[in-house]
Amino acid sequence: MDWRQLRHSTLSTPDALAVGLERLILSGELAPGSRVPPERELAESLGVSRGSVREALRALASRGLVARRPGSGTVVLDPGATPRGDILASGLDATAELLQVMEVRACIEPSVTARAARRATPSDIVQLHALLDAMRREPTRQEFTDLDRTFHRAIAQYTRNPLLLRLLDRVYEIGEPGRRETSLSAARRRATIEEHQAILRAIEARDPEAARAASEAHLDSVLHRIEEQRKKSSDRDVENA
Repeated sequence: MDWRQLRHSTLSTPDALAVGLERLILSGELAPGSRVPPERELAESLGVSRGSVREALRALASRGLVARRPGSGTVVLDPGATPRGDILASGLDATAELLQVMEVRACIEPSVTARAARRATPSDIVQLHALLDAMRREPTRQEFTDLDRTFHRAIAQYTRNPLLLRLLDRVYEIGEPGRRETSLSAARRRATIEEHQAILRAIEARDPEAARAASEAHLDSVLHRIEEQRKKSSDRDVENA
């Protein structure tokens, strides 16, 4: 892994490291149970002090994202892993269609986003800005899709409710095959970024109702796009019959 991606020019060094590591955890690139390199190794590869690395890891530990264990180093945790969360998520049908998955998200995520607007910390806001900035840098289709999911997962994480995070993780897992099959035009990318910006603006303003409304508008837009694609596909099937 190229640890240099953790650098961020507008933040203090410890904050930049914490934001970068959190993004790797939220995206799954640093999976639960994996180990973060030792402080000395990470500091040398980044050209920063061990004190900065130590402060960043301490911040992540306080947020429940890593555990610092004597003799084992720093281990990545799963913030959504709880026995109750696993039981809750295990009952969801893994064969649901994408449209069904999006309808579930439309029922849950606006309330999740409203709660995040009440509970997100300044560091959380910085992370959401970093994710949105990455979406603007013309990533590949897969990278854009991964960033989109990480943005929504981060919002669920910022409710500080692991049951909500685990439930939405399971919903995302079920919908992933269908998401890979949907088209993602340049116009759709721009619309997604604009809709995410509206969500972030409301969370940053600590406005739960505006955050709820922005989330509803975003998910309604996605649902409409899926329904339109399904209709076009059905029409082609009729023409080719």
